[in-house]
Amino acid sequence: MPRGCANASWTDNSLASVADVDFCLFVALRRYGEITWTTELREALRSGKPFLILCLKSTYDAYYALDRSLPNFDAITDPEQRKLFSMLHELRLDWQLTMVPFDSGDFGEVYRREASALFLEGLRGLQKRFQRESLSRLLGDPARLSNADLAAAEETALDEIEDKNLRKAAVRALAERGAASPATVASLIGSSEQGVQRLTVQLLPTLYRQRPADPEFLADCVAQASDSDDVGILRRLIPSLLELDPKGAIQAFEGLDLSEIGTRRRLAHELEKYEDWLIDTETKSVVAELLAKCAQSTGEVGWLARCKAFRSRLLPPESAVPTS
Repeated sequence: MPRGCANASWTDNSLASVADVDFCLFVALRRYGEITWTTELREALRSGKPFLILCLKSTYDAYYALDRSLPNFDAITDPEQRKLFSMLHELRLDWQLTMVPFDSGDFGEVYRREASALFLEGLRGLQKRFQRESLSRLLGDPARLSNADLAAAEETALDEIEDKNLRKAAVRALAERGAASPATVASLIGSSEQGVQRLTVQLLPTLYRQRPADPEFLADCVAQASDSDDVGILRRLIPSLLELDPKGAIQAFEGLDLSEIGTRRRLAHELEKYEDWLIDTETKSVVAELLAKCAQSTGEVGWLARCKAFRSRLLPPESAVPTS
């Protein structure tokens, strides 16, 4: 609906006004404007419009003084002031937005300064966008990436609001070049983007290059995967950690969440692949304890029977304890 349409409501016209502009300026004076703060600001936030919030200094100072002295603003008798201060409180604490104070005589100066800073921030955003577009063309050939490109790839991989396919391409490039820091790898395992998280776990042996692996890193990987809503992450992590560092992984697996039967089955299956490698008594003992946790089910068929048989082979006859 066009801005200012005679048949439109104040709300519709305000929404259309925000949609029509490239930049919004919100000014808090002495009274509360319902449409400004409940409709236009929220529409600017929803649509991603750049904006500034300026606040008259006397109002700004009065708000902060009352905020420090009152538990809430219910005691303010003037309803307009109460709504205005409550709104400022919401902007500062709930929305975590910056309010810039100004005096009546320096509004123009403050506005120009803040608008210039916002313009500069926009230019930096464009620069970053162009860098990402250039990087996306290079990621297909990781051997061509310079150190600066690899740093940009690491930043891209960690950016939770970046396109997931670009992030995954960055993860693959970092794995091929071995350029990801341990902190980056740990963060990627905890990514909120499931595709990035799964790819990281899959490529973990090449993403993380330190050998032997840091026990704290392995424990953090297990904790991150255990906290994931995707149980498949934990299952995928088991073979990756064993390939990365078998002995360290086995120690870290003591922190595994084994409440899900699929995870128990995967752990028992993957541990059996390393049976010939298990020569020291301490590691055998840890594996036997893990297998005992995996075998906390009924039945003697399939994977469960293999799990119990494997555990029996690890334990000397005098120390073997039947499992349920």
